[in-house]
Amino acid sequence: MIEPTAELVASIASRIEALLLALDEDLAVSGQSPATLAEFERRDPSQCVGSRALIKTVEQLEDQLARMFRTLLQMLDVDTSGWFAQDIANQMEKLEVVADAGQWMTVVKLRNRLVHDYPIDQEARFVKLVEAYGAVDILRDCAFRTQSFIKLRKMI
Repeated sequence: MIEPTAELVASIASRIEALLLALDEDLAVSGQSPATLAEFERRDPSQCVGSRALIKTVEQLEDQLARMFRTLLQMLDVDTSGWFAQDIANQMEKLEVVADAGQWMTVVKLRNRLVHDYPIDQEARFVKLVEAYGAVDILRDCAFRTQSFIKLRKMI
């Protein structure tokens, strides 16, 4: 296991910052979330590429935030051995890094589906995209709360 250090926190924070920029770029290209399957099917090629990028960025941003949460807890000398994702979410909510542990867990589960499911039919891909759009605000909020927590605690 990598020993948690200020350098590790700074490295993960840098990746989160880059992913927030990518998220803005992906949203600019993909446009608004399609409200219907018909709208989803009418997207132009650049919107399709932007949508795929958005899904990947949502996956990666959740992953980096989850990694940061575990690292911050280790730096705070919290023994997380035997903890599940829900335990970490609950603790991060107590620390006010996550506004709502239940919402965060929804994003964690979404990320797992995005990474492991490869739907072939249009309707399933549409649903995944809409869910990814739904995670954007939660991810941004968690990222900003994480940045504030790190600065307040002078962890880097």
